[in-house]
Amino acid sequence: MKIAFRASPRPRAQGALKELSGRYGQTPAAEADFIVAIGGDGTALEALHEALAMPAMPAKPVFAMRTDSSTGILCNSLRTHDLTERLQAASSEELPVLQAEIEQVGGRSRELFAINEIVLERQVFQQAKLSVAVRGNGDPMNINGDGLVLTTPIGSTGYNRTLGGPLLPLGSSLMAVTGKAIGCPPAWSPIVLCDHSILDVEVIEAAHRPVQIATTSETVLNISRARLFRSPDRTVTLLVDREAQGRLGTPFGRQC
Repeated sequence: MKIAFRASPRPRAQGALKELSGRYGQTPAAEADFIVAIGGDGTALEALHEALAMPAMPAKPVFAMRTDSSTGILCNSLRTHDLTERLQAASSEELPVLQAEIEQVGGRSRELFAINEIVLERQVFQQAKLSVAVRGNGDPMNINGDGLVLTTPIGSTGYNRTLGGPLLPLGSSLMAVTGKAIGCPPAWSPIVLCDHSILDVEVIEAAHRPVQIATTSETVLNISRARLFRSPDRTVTLLVDREAQGRLGTPFGRQC
């Protein structure tokens, strides 16, 4: 069994990395069977993004372990023994990937992928002015505010929740669109969409009210429009043991 270890820079994670790599070896990620991340949800997401960026499909599975000082829901408990047995017994959770097709001011095109959320937000003091439309579902809506967040079920417990967004059941075919300080229209509320929906966003007065788009791994400045949707051909795999399954099931429930 070939394992690629990744760890946060914190002392506890680095100590566990040294012990685990000494016991099980350290394999380059491209050659590994598993990626094991040590830290918290941030480290787990970094490992999932690393797996997503590799040319091999399906993406390599990630087994994350949480140190005592870390928080979140993506990680299993940290132990430095019986790792191979835990990897073999773990259940696979296939997580959807969000995709953004972006055009920047000036015409350059870009593409981003995200596991938990994609955030569109103002770059300057002035509010962003956005024209937002769900393809095939009525006319566009113009909104003024700090921005928008599109989230997956696994991402809905994080930043989305701090903005008052809905909690989506893990395993559901849903996405949520949550506003950031939306001032107009004043009746704006979060939207829950089926995960085959396509969200088109155009930045109004993009040169004077610049907007950026961000994921946990990358930020693109000065966008003029973006098309956001669930990637039709990309997923990532998170490995969870029995203890973590119980923890995931509590906040999310199970719904297809």
